[in-house]
Amino acid sequence: GNFVIAQPIGVVDGVDYQHTGKPRRIDAEAIRQRLDDRAIVVLTPIGYSVTGEAFNISSHEVAAATAVALGADKLIGMLEGEGVQDAEGRVPTQLTPREAEHLLRSGHDFGHDVERHLSAAIEACQGGVPRAHLVSRRHDGALLRELFTRDGMGTMVTSETFEGVRPAGRADVGGILALIEPLEEQGV
Repeated sequence: GNFVIAQPIGVVDGVDYQHTGKPRRIDAEAIRQRLDDRAIVVLTPIGYSVTGEAFNISSHEVAAATAVALGADKLIGMLEGEGVQDAEGRVPTQLTPREAEHLLRSGHDFGHDVERHLSAAIEACQGGVPRAHLVSRRHDGALLRELFTRDGMGTMVTSETFEGVRPAGRADVGGILALIEPLEEQGV
């Protein structure tokens, strides 16, 4: 099916991008119907305009726009190389969209693949997808480790902080007392 409706990029900074486009709309209802019929939906990086012209679209943009349109729980990107790395060469386990944008603008050369995946993860999270996972293809079992272990194997971009320290508030007092009660009873 024609699930991706495209629009041309047009002329940017004096360069005519001709048949290069970007997603205008994803036909989420048609995709859901195919999935409900137990069909596998394959999306290509080609979209058609409302006038029937074909445009090349970044597969990363198609993935992010589709995740947003479907209201997906996660977007998963499989990266070439070692994945997202900070200036010290470490793979951050978790980033907010704002931190990810800052990392992209830091001037560090991530390589084209990582930059596009990270941009798609930011776009998806800002569009309402709770989490985007970016995992290196180089390591056996990396996807399973990322999804099913506490520390993961790649970088998760999320608007919700899963780990972090914050000041306790009044609403936390009951939980804190419940945590320390067994220790008090033991005399610890």
